[in-house]
Amino acid sequence: MLTVFNNRLKSWFSSGYDAITSTGKRKAASAVLKHEDEHLKARDRKQLVGTGRDLARNYSLVSWCIRKHLDYCTSFNFQMRTEDDVLNQDVEYLMEEWMRPHNCDIASRHPFNRMLRLFESRRVIDGDVFAIKRSNGTLQAIEGDLVQDPDRHMPHGERWFNGIHVNSAGRAIGYGIHRRSESGQYEYIKEVRSRNVIQHGFFDRFDQVRGISPLASAFNTFRDCYEGMDFQLALMKAQSLFAMVITSSAEDGMGVQTNTGSGYDVDLGRGPIKLEMEPGEDAKFLATNSPGADTQSFVNLVIGIALKSLDIPYNMYDEAHTNFFGSRAAWLLYDRSCNSKRADVQEFLRRVTVWQIQLWIQAGLIRLPRGMTINDMPFEWVNRGMPWWDPAKEISADIQAIGSGLDNPYRVCKERGRGEYEDNILQIAKAEQFAKEQGVSVSFGIQPVAPSGSNEPEDEDESDDGEQEENKKEQEDGN
Repeated sequence: MLTVFNNRLKSWFSSGYDAITSTGKRKAASAVLKHEDEHLKARDRKQLVGTGRDLARNYSLVSWCIRKHLDYCTSFNFQMRTEDDVLNQDVEYLMEEWMRPHNCDIASRHPFNRMLRLFESRRVIDGDVFAIKRSNGTLQAIEGDLVQDPDRHMPHGERWFNGIHVNSAGRAIGYGIHRRSESGQYEYIKEVRSRNVIQHGFFDRFDQVRGISPLASAFNTFRDCYEGMDFQLALMKAQSLFAMVITSSAEDGMGVQTNTGSGYDVDLGRGPIKLEMEPGEDAKFLATNSPGADTQSFVNLVIGIALKSLDIPYNMYDEAHTNFFGSRAAWLLYDRSCNSKRADVQEFLRRVTVWQIQLWIQAGLIRLPRGMTINDMPFEWVNRGMPWWDPAKEISADIQAIGSGLDNPYRVCKERGRGEYEDNILQIAKAEQFAKEQGVSVSFGIQPVAPSGSNEPEDEDESDDGEQEENKKEQEDGN
């Protein structure tokens, strides 16, 4: 009776959510609720960043994941959208010139397209990265570990979170910039005001000040796979070194030897061998079925789970995993998951572009029409979409969607990575004019796309064939 009463008391006072109920069979639910940056303070953050960099440096699977992410999230073309075509051309020309290494990089090392990939890769591995806008119009990249709290006494009331000076609302005021010394230590340089810095990172909470890599949840999984692969390769080498064992059951010796007292000296490098074994002796190759099929399946499952940290579908890792339609569906889902990541990159590009346009206006390189301000200068960084997988079918589908009003040529050109619609029309007109001048007839009209396959039925009945032959014969007799 006492046991029943205690169980009822527990049921009355326990929570109705099983997720927080500890039964001793799993790790106890965490009751620690605090600022996100308190979960990853300076020392722990360095360790996490170091782990990510080591994996990206040494494990090809991790570096491939990052490159695949960059391929889908950092490919953009700059386009001005004002109604003044001359102004659009001037700004696009200035942007193209600025994107050269000696104009955009303070070290004159990287063109801007490569800088953008480097910024995004640092965001993926380190969690965040910083770009300082220099007065000469160049960008200075600051990796995440170089932003730390100053090693000095801070006035009362100031708040710092892992190198970022914030106000009471959590808004960044400045950044504590450091540099690496020759001894491997960090030296404080100065605090750079927030208006001169662009922070590019991954954020999951409102109160989060420093970005955290989405790969952090998969670091241990990748490390286990990497170490397991090394162990399996070591086992393969051991099997190659000790290829044959000779076992003797004679009274004067037991166990495994590579060269027994009977005088066996085997050189596998000389080709086929023949052994005259003594009674009670046996020779065999040392081999194990490792890793087994079950282990391989489990490792592939673990890798697939780790890839989800960047939303990458498994069939991108193993192209033979599914058929064309499965690959197409997986790609569509992955491309949708990239929208929010591209939006972060486009915001980074927007802030850089506004800053550059302001500098060009101040330097007199751009003359705005009367009454126009920088807010009246729309522009866009257009993502370079994927080309058609099956051109004959997909182009026909796009034409039908445009004709029915379900889509428009501007969006189709963007999504397919086929340039700007106006530019395409201008180039077509130029090509037609050139062909006309040369006396060559060309046509850029829309041609009907024949459906795939034959119009005739695939399986025809033999009686139908006979009937067709009879009709043909009757027609010949009539003639």
